[in-house]
Amino acid sequence: MKKLTTKQQRFVEVFDGNATEAAREAGYKGNDVTLAQVGAENLKKPHIVAAIKERETERQSSKIATREERQAFWTDVMRGNITQDSVEGKGEDAVVVKIPPDMKDRLRAAELLGKSEGDFIERKEVSGPGGGPVQTRAEIVDELLDSVDGATRGLPKPRQDK
Repeated sequence: MKKLTTKQQRFVEVFDGNATEAAREAGYKGNDVTLAQVGAENLKKPHIVAAIKERETERQSSKIATREERQAFWTDVMRGNITQDSVEGKGEDAVVVKIPPDMKDRLRAAELLGKSEGDFIERKEVSGPGGGPVQTRAEIVDELLDSVDGATRGLPKPRQDK
């Protein structure tokens, strides 16, 4: 991949959807029209677009917990490994103590962990009349049309006046 210039790197860092403003903040010179043109040209360069996408991917990945992170957290809560601070007493006698999660919180963490692993999938079997396959409306209509078509065979066709 092509190396970014200092201004291009700065453009990537400050770009938030407004190419004109990003060009200005990156240090490019000119009026709004010139800066808009520079910004548009930068966004046509594949190596700049790739750098912006990479920056966004990194930014988003740090904000959103992965499945493994959620499962590890739920496991720690379920096992009581995570504690929370609680203040006991008043005034000068107040003391901060660490308490484990309540049983309801531990049970909820176990439930969420089980759901994430697919432990509680409900399966329902649906069948049609007499245990046969379920018919869709389209299949029923087709059967009715076939029976009407079969019943009308051999009858004279209606006359069509021109």
